[in-house]
Amino acid sequence: MEPAVFLDRDNTLIVNDEDLGDPAAVQLIPGVAEGLLRLHRAGYRLVVVTNQGGVARGRYTEDAVDAVHQRIVRLLAEVTGGRDLIDRFYYCPYHPEAELDAYRREHFWRKPNPGMLMQAARDMKLSLAGSWMIGDQARDIAAGRAAGCRTILVQSPDRAAGIEPAPDAIAATFAEAVGIILAQRTPGVPVEDPGRARDADSRGSAAGPPPGAQGPARTPGFRSDRSAIAVPAASGSAVHARDLGIDPAGADDGHAGSGTGIDTRPAARNGTSAVPSIERSRSGDAELIRAVRELTEELRARRVHRFEFTAPRLGAGLLLLLAILLAVLGVLQQGAVDAMLPWMLGALFVQGTAGLLLLLDGRG
Repeated sequence: MEPAVFLDRDNTLIVNDEDLGDPAAVQLIPGVAEGLLRLHRAGYRLVVVTNQGGVARGRYTEDAVDAVHQRIVRLLAEVTGGRDLIDRFYYCPYHPEAELDAYRREHFWRKPNPGMLMQAARDMKLSLAGSWMIGDQARDIAAGRAAGCRTILVQSPDRAAGIEPAPDAIAATFAEAVGIILAQRTPGVPVEDPGRARDADSRGSAAGPPPGAQGPARTPGFRSDRSAIAVPAASGSAVHARDLGIDPAGADDGHAGSGTGIDTRPAARNGTSAVPSIERSRSGDAELIRAVRELTEELRARRVHRFEFTAPRLGAGLLLLLAILLAVLGVLQQGAVDAMLPWMLGALFVQGTAGLLLLLDGRG
């Protein structure tokens, strides 16, 4: 299993303080392209994991998110001579206070939950224990720690004070964060290769969906849950990544592809000492708790959808009331079969129509 660096998107890779759905507004933060290239050459898989609540708020669509990600891929390629640096993009469009009903829910993929990182590990056969999470917010650090990764907060020292949970290291810039990771890289990993092996792997992924993917993202039937999109950077085509059936134990065997054995955490360049290593147990209890949490979230979401108001359900309810009324009128005919029969047939017809509406309701 390979190690990865999980990357927050907004104000970690690109400049963005608000909802961003316009590819033309994408601007790489200085030093990001060069830093990603260094990580790429060192053998790390690069995975973007980003909350996109702007979709839930109706500010832009999922297609716009894809377009922004493709723009990031192109800008990185322009700076690095055509390199395909980012292996996958995962995003979560859900929000518990969404303006759009379809996206109004809490979701295991939404940071600070670790769902996107865990799914990427499953899809790409990554070692979470050998991986890092880089972000500029407390939710990024919380997601990384929950997934079992080491974490780096990219933030100025004054704004980083008091962040909870505490990151393993603090960096003032993205380039500094990259330096921290590479300083802790296990010796013996070749770094002189300018990324040709990874480029070949990226081109291979363009030939077909990667393991764990389910075909084209916009193909009906494959989008069982639209919580994230995985985009192979080489081809620019979006592939849906399933968010169900996560197997944390299968995704991470506790060892990086090149070995770990790191006893200390890197020190940030603000004068603080190195953060002690925190051993992450892979005991059965930890895995069970993680699996139960994921199952509970999915069951809760299904209960919400079960009782969710829809127009077909309202229509079916009104028709059922009408059917009852017709049946009562039929019974009141008291023995006059010829008069009662039309009322009862009408009641049966209306009841059948109500049943058909419920069948046609996509969430019924």
